[in-house]
Amino acid sequence: MPLWNIYHPSTTFTTPPEKDLFVADILAYYHSQGTLPAFYVVVNFHPMPAGTMYRGSTPVSEQETPFIRITISHLAASRRDFPEGVGAARMRRGVDEACRRSIVEKGWGWEYHVMEDERDLWKIDGVIPPPFRGEVERKWREEDKVSEWEGGREAA
Repeated sequence: MPLWNIYHPSTTFTTPPEKDLFVADILAYYHSQGTLPAFYVVVNFHPMPAGTMYRGSTPVSEQETPFIRITISHLAASRRDFPEGVGAARMRRGVDEACRRSIVEKGWGWEYHVMEDERDLWKIDGVIPPPFRGEVERKWREEDKVSEWEGGREAA
């Protein structure tokens, strides 16, 4: 599950089309990897009212250009799922590209970090997600929904 939390001044991402564009670019990155079901991706926009977000000692609302802070939590896959040295660079390029049209091209300041958590404490709709890149995950991706599978429930 990629979970994106986007903290931004309340004067940015104010319309559904702006948010939709950013979400589409985020989904395009994960879709380009050819593995994750779209419903794994969750994006939250957190508008920060004036005086509630600081960069250094200055409120972001008083800075010349907007500043966007993004935290990304990954459960479905991690760098360990890719050859040594490939995963981190691929992730950075993907996040950079996902942010290009909605942040970078506007000249806004931005920062992100990606956290990789373990899958063993994760469930979706009460079901333990299937192994990364396995047959069941492919089925979930094709059907765009959770379905029961042999390893999806806790042993009684």
